[in-house]
Amino acid sequence: MNFPVGEMRLKRYFVRFDNYYIMKYCPECGKSLASETARFCENCGAKLSNATPSDQPIVVITPEEKNPVLAAVCSLFVPGFGQVYDGKMARGFAIFIGTVIGLICLIVPGIIIWLFGVYDAYSLAKKMNNNEIPFIPTKTAHLIIYIVLVVIISVIVFAILALIALATFASHETALTPSAIPTMTLPPFFTP
Repeated sequence: MNFPVGEMRLKRYFVRFDNYYIMKYCPECGKSLASETARFCENCGAKLSNATPSDQPIVVITPEEKNPVLAAVCSLFVPGFGQVYDGKMARGFAIFIGTVIGLICLIVPGIIIWLFGVYDAYSLAKKMNNNEIPFIPTKTAHLIIYIVLVVIISVIVFAILALIALATFASHETALTPSAIPTMTLPPFFTP
């Protein structure tokens, strides 16, 4: 049996039949079988027949797919979030940090990194759907962890920027007070 790269995860429990995936399971206890060539059920010990896939009850499983547009939109609203949706948390986090640093230093590099992230999320999802790269399922825990980290980092960055702005404003304000303006005093022999 020949499975494409993206379908390797299905090989263990499913048999491909007529462009569908059929789950092999024990007809006695219903437990899924670890091998398509097993002669006995590992769970109940029942003898398994050598029935062809058409003789067995069929459970149709369609392979998972990523939505490339959803991945791109996620990255558009939160830089790197589309990569996390595609299962690449470290890559998404790197794009988020790159975007933040790029936006703080110079706006244009941040926007370029952000737009690259949108394109990258879209193309990753397309490649997974076309079996060009291995499929990575979306993990809800990774999505939640990523959002929490983004919120924490955003709060820290905005707090630092606010403190810098406040310190800059305060230093300019004290420079304009009357006590901070240098005065010129005349030497005693010039006094009338």
